[in-house]
Amino acid sequence: MNSELFTMSQISRKLNVSKSSVYRSISKLNLRETSTRGKAKLYNQEAFQKIQKDLSDLNSKQFINNSKNNSELIQELKMEVKRWKSETDKRNEQIDKLTQLLDQSQRLQLDVQNKLKKLESNTTQSRENDSKGDSNDSDTNISKQNEKPSNETRESFWKRLFR
Repeated sequence: MNSELFTMSQISRKLNVSKSSVYRSISKLNLRETSTRGKAKLYNQEAFQKIQKDLSDLNSKQFINNSKNNSELIQELKMEVKRWKSETDKRNEQIDKLTQLLDQSQRLQLDVQNKLKKLESNTTQSRENDSKGDSNDSDTNISKQNEKPSNETRESFWKRLFR
């Protein structure tokens, strides 16, 4: 029997897996060590091949599961992208509507300001015209206001104030 013997560490290095994976595979396959060297258990070439086959089957199953999970994940992500696009479109529509409303509001406000300015200028001009025409009358109005009316014709304070 000239077969080569391997420790769990050597098997894990050769198969590029962890020692715990090798240990699980040995337990699962109910393999017994061929011999021991100190505390290290040694396994023959046949056990090595069984472990290798078991781990490759496990890796292929994981790959299949991962590919299924990946395809499901891709589908979920596609759905997420569609949902985000629809939300973005809705928000863009809302922004457009609000922009239009803001523009209308600004136009109305400008129109109101122009009307107020025009009204103020008309009021100012009419006051100036009244004051020019009534400059002579103003002196007589002041003297009339200062006179005390008789009790019969006495006006209220507010009437005199807002004449």
